[in-house]
Amino acid sequence: MKKYILLLFLVTPFSGWSSTCATDIFGVINQRLSYMEDVALYKVNHQKAIEDIEREKTVIAESARSATLVGLDETSIAHFFSSQIAVAKAIQYRYKADLLSVETHRKPRDLNTHVRPQLIKLGNEINAKIANYLKAGNAFTEQQRMAFNEKIELRYVSTADKANLFDALQKIRLK
Repeated sequence: MKKYILLLFLVTPFSGWSSTCATDIFGVINQRLSYMEDVALYKVNHQKAIEDIEREKTVIAESARSATLVGLDETSIAHFFSSQIAVAKAIQYRYKADLLSVETHRKPRDLNTHVRPQLIKLGNEINAKIANYLKAGNAFTEQQRMAFNEKIELRYVSTADKANLFDALQKIRLK
């Protein structure tokens, strides 16, 4: 058994010991954005506006608070979550536009009991994973942009949305 563990240690790349890899982070960002069609459908069904400035302020403030608890710079994470909100609104507007010409029988997941709690959970997970990644001495580099673009695979996210989001991700710093 000891020989097997030593062999595993010798053949596993050192970077493999990091608890978080960039593509894991990209996947959680994609997962968080995947709820935006539900948000849009809920808002359409309840005659609510896509843009809710007060809610956006709350999300950014809570995200920044969560980020500081794990050691991230508040300003840089606030910028990143502002970018995520911009992409989220773009998804919602694009989906809402499609709903004008294509009827859906899809029922959205409940905004208050399901979607928002999941968005908060995923936002906290993003913060924790980014903090772990940066604390391990890693950075988000241009070489990862293609992997990011491939991992963010939602139909209403444009190339420009991905670029803005990745640029904001690159600017996140530790406290």
